[in-house]
Amino acid sequence: MFSVMVQNAKTGTMIETPEREVAVINQTFCDIFDIPGPPNQYVGLKSNQLFLSHAPMLKDPARFLKTVESTVYSKESIVDEEITFINGKIYARDYIPIYEGHVYIGHYWEYRDITEKKKAECDLRKANKKLEMLSMKDGLTGLNNRRSLDKQLEIEWEYAQKEKEPLSFLLFDIDYFKAYNDTYGHIQGDECLKEVANIAKSVVFDEPAFVARYGGEEFGILLPRANQYEAIKMAEAIRQQVEQRGIIHQASDVFKCVTISVGIMTVVPSENIPPISIVHQADQALYEAKRTGQNRISVYSHHKEADSNV
Repeated sequence: MFSVMVQNAKTGTMIETPEREVAVINQTFCDIFDIPGPPNQYVGLKSNQLFLSHAPMLKDPARFLKTVESTVYSKESIVDEEITFINGKIYARDYIPIYEGHVYIGHYWEYRDITEKKKAECDLRKANKKLEMLSMKDGLTGLNNRRSLDKQLEIEWEYAQKEKEPLSFLLFDIDYFKAYNDTYGHIQGDECLKEVANIAKSVVFDEPAFVARYGGEEFGILLPRANQYEAIKMAEAIRQQVEQRGIIHQASDVFKCVTISVGIMTVVPSENIPPISIVHQADQALYEAKRTGQNRISVYSHHKEADSNV
């Protein structure tokens, strides 16, 4: 019954004696290693010679032969060791030493085809990665979203804290955007958001900047290793580019085209300051820019918000 079970098994099976002679081998094992002829003709042969002559079928034959020898030498059970063949097939290999009482009388090899399972796992990982990437993007503008910005802030904050380097954050929004939507409609409002997003991306193209749509008509830009002067220069470049694009906005009380206001915060992170503080303080600076006329830049100060009228 055992012999019939082994010979008809869908898994490749071979049992060896302590002298490394083949005691049992089935057709599936022969098919896996492309060993010709009926399996019984290999009973009594040295298995290492069998492996050696058919190892070139494997992706890494030298490693395969080495692990076979070390596994048999250690006599420690191994389960689900992955073996890859040059034809793309992947097998899970088990090694089980066989004892009668305390006497070692041989060992058992089993190879199970897990190619489809590994392919399904790979496809699932790709799908999950794609979903994760989509979850980190803003569907309208194609920019990073607030969730991804929060994650990136933690990464950049930790790095800047360790290296004692400055980190700057720009928070800007479109002036009188509600009035723009009310005047031109939400579809045109979406086009305006995309246009401003593209301008921001083009300005920071060559910079190590992280641009995101923070929410609604608000956008955030992380500038690693950027001091306050560099942050102001970047903010002014974006502000000017938006104004010069000349997107008509008749409902604006500032200018008859679309403009933005920008709040800036620069800090050298430390352990006693939470990362989110840079966002809150840039938001306060943005509020100051709005309060003092819009279409301008405001830089946060611990003592006061220093307004830069542009």
